[in-house]
Amino acid sequence: MSSNRPPRAALALFLFVSTGQAFGAAEGRPWLETPEPAVDAADLAQVRTAPESVHDGWPVSGLEAEGIDPRPIAVLLKRVKTGSYVGIDGLLLARNGKLVSELYFNGFGRERWHQTRSAFKSVAGLLVGIAVAEGRLDLDDLVAPLIARYHTPSDDDPRKRDITIRDLLRMASGLDCSEMPGTGPHRESAINDKGNSVAANFDLPMAGASGITWRYCSSNTFLLGVALKSALARDGLGSLKDYVDSRLINPLSISYLPAFSGEGHFSMKGGQKLRPRDLAKFGQLLVSGGRWHGRQLVPAEWIAEILSDGMPTDWSWTSAVAPGPAMQRQSSYRYQWFHTEMWVAGGDYRLIHAWGNGGQFVVAVPQLDLVVVTTGSNYGSRNIEKQKQIFHMLYRYILPAAAGTAAR
Repeated sequence: MSSNRPPRAALALFLFVSTGQAFGAAEGRPWLETPEPAVDAADLAQVRTAPESVHDGWPVSGLEAEGIDPRPIAVLLKRVKTGSYVGIDGLLLARNGKLVSELYFNGFGRERWHQTRSAFKSVAGLLVGIAVAEGRLDLDDLVAPLIARYHTPSDDDPRKRDITIRDLLRMASGLDCSEMPGTGPHRESAINDKGNSVAANFDLPMAGASGITWRYCSSNTFLLGVALKSALARDGLGSLKDYVDSRLINPLSISYLPAFSGEGHFSMKGGQKLRPRDLAKFGQLLVSGGRWHGRQLVPAEWIAEILSDGMPTDWSWTSAVAPGPAMQRQSSYRYQWFHTEMWVAGGDYRLIHAWGNGGQFVVAVPQLDLVVVTTGSNYGSRNIEKQKQIFHMLYRYILPAAAGTAAR
């Protein structure tokens, strides 16, 4: 991280974007290829309209009342309307813990649940921190004994018996599975077709020793949930869903549609459906030190762990922002959250974010107390560039508007 950083500010911003139409791979990057649109009074009025208070835990305010320059946000809105940002369904912003802008397109609205896909993996990262603090899990616990009540490995590879909770959290189990676009082998679809989901995930071959190499693989997070479920059963507690609900969902006043495997394991790897306003609350926990309305939901020490330096990856989320080496920086990964560095408006910002296929993002910028949340329907590897467009939104409009460095 560069030392040339903007000063910390009492500032929090949330952005929700969802996209509802898939586009072909032959299309380019219209956010780079189209000129800056002109905005009019109607565009400014739309972004300045405060959201409605619906008693879901979010106080409401307006952009300017919370110190956000509305003009870059109005240009961003115009780009959504004209299609240079493709397939956008909604836009939600909050700052200083207050919802300040809420815009929807293409039939989406405030009360409509949206698929979050693998963005829910990052919720697993929060939940494990709670379980560790309560003594349900230890990061050095071996996974095989924990999940033995459901399945034991079908092979004799000793490396599999060395996998720990920490390895699953870091996507460093050593399992031969790599599901980022353009990588491989991709295992999730085949695993979903198996009758015993625990066996299907844990019986994957090993590609190497655990704890060494980052490989993004949904099996890691699924097994993390099964291990926690087993620990809860050992301690005489309720189901994993009950634990998620009591520790996070209910205190955050979240409405959601849960997802389960075929034989009933609560799916920590993803697939839950949430409303945009509720998804943003998980981002708020990162910038508030784990607190929501004064209640400590996630230990502050665990939030600090999530925000510490992550494990190197071979993946760049900023490659669609602009050409040149400054925007080809590789991300890192820490406890089910990506870390992406971005130089913008004279400062180096670290973005801590979840990702789900289709364009589901929860992005926190702790040095600005800033969070950006997106959901989308640009599903599949062929649309990965469309999914990355949120980082151009951050670079060109949102970060400058929040940091007070937007062009005048």
